Amino acid sequence: MDPEIIEHVKKRSKGRCEVCGSTNMVELHHIIGGSGKRKQHETKESVVALCFYHHRGTYGVHGREGRALDLKLKRQLQEKYRQQGYTEEEVRRKMGGKIY
Repeated sequence: MDPEIIEHVKKRSKGRCEVCGSTNMVELHHIIGGSGKRKQHETKESVVALCFYHHRGTYGVHGREGRALDLKLKRQLQEKYRQQGYTEEEVRRKMGGKIY
């Protein structure tokens, strides 16, 4: 992961989960993943700090019941891109080819 992005996310999150505010085992998560997409679409907006529960727990983005949180983070990301003035086609490209 790009060191500048790591530093930006750490400062933004202040070492806390960006979903619940917990400081319990905070890890960085790429909102856009998949084969070849993670690094290609890595931006300071597309990486978030998540506690273990929201990252790898049952309801975390990588958990058995985590699809709802995963979609929520993707939708928030695409809205950030829209607010930054990107066109729908640019948002789609930044989201790895999909709109959520």
